[in-house]
Amino acid sequence: MASKSIIVTVADDALKDIHQVADQLKARGMTVHRVMPVTGVIAGAIAPGKLSALGNVRGVSSVEEEAGVQLPPPGSDVQ
Repeated sequence: MASKSIIVTVADDALKDIHQVADQLKARGMTVHRVMPVTGVIAGAIAPGKLSALGNVRGVSSVEEEAGVQLPPPGSDVQ
């Protein structure tokens, strides 16, 4: 099964430990692509069956599937 791209928001009181939170997410099966300490966000991917385990990590405020946007090609009619 294909991995889902996800965004994990870290709780304010855990921002100083964001890299440890990322390590815990990795231990639960997440592939971490980016850790953004200033915004408190960790971006990555995980198999859908392992997604629910991430919400139980200490310091995690929320876990959401990453939204995608596709723009039409240049010069196409947009209605």
